[in-house]
Amino acid sequence: MSTARPHKQAVFLGAGIHSSLGRGVDANLAALKSLPQAPTLLNNTVTDDTLQIPYKLLSAVPLQDQKQRLYRVIDDVVEQALAEAGLSQQQRHHMNLYLGSSSFDIGVSEADYQRQLAGESESCRALALPDPSMANLADYLVRSLGIRGEDVSFNTACTASANALMTAVAHVEAGLVEHALVLGVELYNDVTALGFYSLDLLTRSVMRPFDSARDGLVLGEGVSALVIGRDPGDGRRRFYLQGGANLCDTYSITMSNVDGSAIAEVMTRALNNAGVSADVVDVIKVHGTASLANDEAESAGMHAVFPRLPSVCALKPFIGHTLGACGLNELILFYRAIDAGFLVATPGISADAGDLNVALNQRLRPVEPGCFMLNYFGFGGNNTSLIISNQNEPRRDDKL
Repeated sequence: MSTARPHKQAVFLGAGIHSSLGRGVDANLAALKSLPQAPTLLNNTVTDDTLQIPYKLLSAVPLQDQKQRLYRVIDDVVEQALAEAGLSQQQRHHMNLYLGSSSFDIGVSEADYQRQLAGESESCRALALPDPSMANLADYLVRSLGIRGEDVSFNTACTASANALMTAVAHVEAGLVEHALVLGVELYNDVTALGFYSLDLLTRSVMRPFDSARDGLVLGEGVSALVIGRDPGDGRRRFYLQGGANLCDTYSITMSNVDGSAIAEVMTRALNNAGVSADVVDVIKVHGTASLANDEAESAGMHAVFPRLPSVCALKPFIGHTLGACGLNELILFYRAIDAGFLVATPGISADAGDLNVALNQRLRPVEPGCFMLNYFGFGGNNTSLIISNQNEPRRDDKL
């Protein structure tokens, strides 16, 4: 018998996004039809040496006044999603908030500390982290939007906003709340930039997941929002989360077991939760960090679950690795591209199967309604796999 929960019509009602590709869904989709671009090289002067760190910064938003920059972008992206969903003021007030990030507002704290340090006196010492709460951004949105529902913040490294999404859908489907606002946030900060630099995981060129010439990742900024709610019954074909799973792997603090066993397990659990078999999946959106060991582990995991891989696509070459926000950023870009009539392509990147036996989609092409897997694997071994669909009647395998 199928282990999947019944589908209760919790669907994606409205989305907003701001990434290095542009502001808004339409601008991002237009940019996804072009070739991935090389990152900006930022001069970081926090250490004694000036370090050049590759980054995909938000389009058309200068890297200055961190606090105003953060809140202005969040406000705009949230309003994009709420407006598209068509929620009334009353519905907005009563929705729940689910926020995922790996850094939250730490960039604001860093900027405040540097200002205080420059003006430090004997009577007033600078404090590096005066307010370490992970809930500052959620508290801000609760106040600004007048939210009276619950709010939850997730910090599970690169799976944070994907886990926020799973929780939001579960709460809507259980009838605990009518609407949920899911938010993924990741903006530049020195702790993240210097941390990845010290691990020697960065490339200065375009990311090349699974490619034999892959040599590391590019960090990226991104903010996205998604409104979840019951299907309004307007006849539109909408995407929904058909199933998903989260699994922690204690193999290493920075990656999953390179044999792919943990990754294979979380994908298998996601398929079981969705009530489908591997051969039903039409496309896999890979995590694809383009680092040597992580791509090796992901490849091994996929081949353990799929006797023959379906179409495979990657989004990080376009927007960089947006860490805690990548779960939502990449989900929105993926499903909206399919809604717009195309599967994302990375021409010239992993065009051949190569040493990992994974080839990425090379040309823009239409995709029929179907079942799609989206994978996210994070530091600390927190792994998440999602199954989404835009079929009116979910395909299920009762033999599971």
